[in-house]
Amino acid sequence: MGQVLGADYGATVLNQDIYEISATQKHRLGTRVVRGDKVYHYAKTLTSITNSQLAVWSYYHQSILYAAIAVASPVGDNHLYVTVAATDGIADDGVIAAHALEGGSVVLFDASTDEWLNYTILDNNAAVSGGTVTLTIEGTLPYATTTSDHVEVMASPWLVSSGNNGGLRPCWGPPMRLATTTYPYFWIQTWGPCWLAPQSAVGATAHKNEVVFRHDGSIDLPVYNDAYTMNAQRAGFVMTRAQDGSQGAPFIFLQVAA
Repeated sequence: MGQVLGADYGATVLNQDIYEISATQKHRLGTRVVRGDKVYHYAKTLTSITNSQLAVWSYYHQSILYAAIAVASPVGDNHLYVTVAATDGIADDGVIAAHALEGGSVVLFDASTDEWLNYTILDNNAAVSGGTVTLTIEGTLPYATTTSDHVEVMASPWLVSSGNNGGLRPCWGPPMRLATTTYPYFWIQTWGPCWLAPQSAVGATAHKNEVVFRHDGSIDLPVYNDAYTMNAQRAGFVMTRAQDGSQGAPFIFLQVAA
């Protein structure tokens, strides 16, 4: 679960500043730093990042599909016990490593009502197909669960990668440094003035200001009937351009996670 670290302009974030990379984890994934109009989140890359002009994106898809509660939990408990299927897990192989779901989310479907609860996952044990994974959640249960209830689970969205995401993963924003698999912990800007690699039409003329992410993490205009941009994720808007009104290298106001 992320924290908020306030910082004045120029102030250094203790343990690991936003312009540093680290081999070891210094903050919770998703920890948030606010500096004026800019917001940063702490992340871990699962592949080496080679281009800071392109937005990074969430690596994993859903970790546990619609799955039954294996063991009931009483009112006030902070654990959910979930049956693991052969295709569950972040690698779809029925294997869930200890702590792998930390910082992720779980939605609990109550079989007797339409009240569905959403929790952040604080931790989990190791489990395999046919077994039971224990999820430790932030908060407590307002009602007892039963084995007729179900859950769905995703891992932390701050486990990220870069390059071609196939148009299937949400983008966050530019990496502050080129993190690697050796030094995987780093910061991502997710809100405020920044620069991302623009396609040629972005900010090139009047009325070319709204921008979306392409599959490679660059930004483009949302164009009707264009497979790459028509329904793409919104990135923000052009803030400034060249003195003559042409594109130049436009700054954008990133609007992903404030």
